[in-house]
Amino acid sequence: MDSLREYLAFVNARGLLLEIEETVAREDIPELIDLLSHRGQVILFKKVEGYQCAVTANIVPSHDTLGALLGGGDFYETFLKGAALTRAKVPQERGELVSIDLRERDLISVLPILRYCEHDSAPFITTGIVSSKDPESGVVGRGIHRMEYRGGNRLGVAFLNPPLVDIFRRYEAKGEVMPITVTVGVDPLLFLSMALKVAPDIDKLEVAGGLRGKGVAVIQLSDSPIDVPEGAEFYLEGYVDPKDMSRDGPLGEISGYYLTIEKTPTFVVNRVFHRPSPLFHALPPTSLEADTYLTFVSRAHVEQSVKRLFPFIQGIFFVPGTFGSSVIVSVGASQRGKVRSLMLSMLTFPMIKKVTIVDSDIRADNLRDVEWAVVTRCDADRDVTIIPGLQGQPIDPWLAGDGGVAKIGIDATIQGKDIEARARVAPGNAAAVKRVMGIVGGTK
Repeated sequence: MDSLREYLAFVNARGLLLEIEETVAREDIPELIDLLSHRGQVILFKKVEGYQCAVTANIVPSHDTLGALLGGGDFYETFLKGAALTRAKVPQERGELVSIDLRERDLISVLPILRYCEHDSAPFITTGIVSSKDPESGVVGRGIHRMEYRGGNRLGVAFLNPPLVDIFRRYEAKGEVMPITVTVGVDPLLFLSMALKVAPDIDKLEVAGGLRGKGVAVIQLSDSPIDVPEGAEFYLEGYVDPKDMSRDGPLGEISGYYLTIEKTPTFVVNRVFHRPSPLFHALPPTSLEADTYLTFVSRAHVEQSVKRLFPFIQGIFFVPGTFGSSVIVSVGASQRGKVRSLMLSMLTFPMIKKVTIVDSDIRADNLRDVEWAVVTRCDADRDVTIIPGLQGQPIDPWLAGDGGVAKIGIDATIQGKDIEARARVAPGNAAAVKRVMGIVGGTK
């Protein structure tokens, strides 16, 4: 899978592509994404009023979709093994690209940049992969950073995480502008690899090669020494001016709250390159897609760590919409003390703020079933644990400096408790029940 286009063909062959033929306005797309994402399909708006490009969204509607790209099976383990490998980049000659000089043109006339939430300060690019060469080591650092439209050919760029924040500070200390190239529109595995933490001497495209199982093809654009992944839909080329700083936001972030940054530098876009009839990847920060990326990586790392220590774990489920902070763990028979140890171990992960432990007869992905277990199998004064001052996620609105956050663990199991057997509906004749349900259109 070398491009976003190949990926869309992949999901289309599996009946997972929802193609919108009707022309849509740029301003209507965020609400349509919100309404349509719950269908569990990748969305493709084929005609956007005033633009020559299409817009795609919700490109990873579930963990299983990413798992299919990784070959199925225990795809969380496959992901971790692939991310631990690196494959050398493969330089290629640049193919056919349309080139647009942005020095006398408005960027928003080329890219359908979206205002996702009602009180966002401006339209934002949320899928831009920023690439820049470290002036000291020569290694290309890459990452996904939000970019605020500031009019004309200018974007704010929020360098909050390494390696790009460190590279920016080095250029700033030298009093020089920072050359960057921003890539928009790549396949999900390459996009996901840009959010991973890697050693300073490793290019994240080499990690993407490990996930793909082959080296990523790279090209260079006309005015830049920075190599970028071949096959992307858009490339924005220019520089970051450390002397041009402005207030950034508010932007509705993945936590479901607005985040304003006191000041961020400005990215001056000199030129845009794009493939013929390009695709723009739209990603609302509060969307199910954003949540899927975060929880996929989190679950892979959590499972690797805790299942070795607690082999009685039957399953782990990250509650959608909680940006990886609420987790339900189902367990087999064990001692009550081990269940508590599991709970405390889970709460040490920065991304987890609440963990609920249930028995294996409870479906961890059925929140009604889980809530029943909480109200019938949990004695709050003995089975609820609250621990203050633990490390949390930076996006947690309650995180205060280095003071940490309070976290909660709920033991909703029957382990070591005197609880009656669960009442279940008496089963009938399996074949007869299946026949009747099939006739009335129920579950077969």
